[in-house]
Amino acid sequence: MIKIGAFTVPIGLRLGTPEQTNRDLIEWDLQVARWADAAGLSEIFFAEHFTIGHEPSPAPELMIAAASRETSSITLGSLGHLLPYHNPIALAHRILWLDHMTGGRYICGVAPGAFPTDNQLFATGKSNPAMFDEALEIILAICRRTDPFTITGEFWTVDMPAYSEAWHGPHLRPYRAAGIPFAVTGASARSASFTTAAKNGVLPVSSQIAVPILREQWAHYENASHAYGRNPSRADWRISRDIVVADTDREARELAVRGGLGRTWREIQLPTFRAMNMLSSFTGGAIPDSDVTDEWIIDNLMIVGSPDTVVAKIERLYEDVGGFGGLVSIVYDETLQPERCEHSIKLLGTEVAPRLGALG
Repeated sequence: MIKIGAFTVPIGLRLGTPEQTNRDLIEWDLQVARWADAAGLSEIFFAEHFTIGHEPSPAPELMIAAASRETSSITLGSLGHLLPYHNPIALAHRILWLDHMTGGRYICGVAPGAFPTDNQLFATGKSNPAMFDEALEIILAICRRTDPFTITGEFWTVDMPAYSEAWHGPHLRPYRAAGIPFAVTGASARSASFTTAAKNGVLPVSSQIAVPILREQWAHYENASHAYGRNPSRADWRISRDIVVADTDREARELAVRGGLGRTWREIQLPTFRAMNMLSSFTGGAIPDSDVTDEWIIDNLMIVGSPDTVVAKIERLYEDVGGFGGLVSIVYDETLQPERCEHSIKLLGTEVAPRLGALG
């Protein structure tokens, strides 16, 4: 069965005005988590950014900790911790502690960091890919190994001591016998982070990109996995998509176009991706970049409609890419119409998800 999850970035469309504060966004994200939990969604993820003013989320672990006290069954995750900007030894121990705090309802998503201003803030230069690989090796060793070990890297060194009867430590082990699941995000067809994921047996999470690129991305991950002696399962593959559900197709499209989702794409996403020459990632080259609008994206990339329509679109996506195990629905700033957002999440969990049992 396909896992249906949510991803709250967050995005504050009125942030910086008297109408919306950082505290308001924190409370919005926690409310979305409560709705998703009540609707029976499988997972909810929280982002990490440091320098993007309309997407303030410097500590997803704090959001996960808070949400763990306000939800009962939904898995809580990061998408993802930006590893070059952390000491991996300290982060590994926070990851282990979150696994215990959530009672095993935690999935750790990680990423190398893509925003140039975050890179500038931490002065990592061109080292992010190498720092990401090294940090992930250290974190996985701390979370998975039980023997003393030393890793001497270019950026960090860890010297794990042997167990001491006097100190009863090192004492932190994962809450679950199977260990903590890790996930890595990827946005390009031959994503370097997916190569790292394949090497380490880490779950792949694809960004919201066009179907032809998704096919290439999975083939890259599969080939890399085989090269490292691993047999990947499509059931572990998650794909991000904007999903909006309403009682009718017309209502769903109106919510998408006129709500926070449409406004975010018109005012932020499209201008940003146009400037970065990245629109083909969403269109797959189906139309010229000059013709791309928010409504084209909504009609051709996103999954928008009544429960019947959304189920059909998910089934079509599943067939088009050859199968996957999870969908992650991005949630935007819908604080001006929260009841419609809540209804969309409820329909997704109670009307759509149960009908996808034959997939996955």
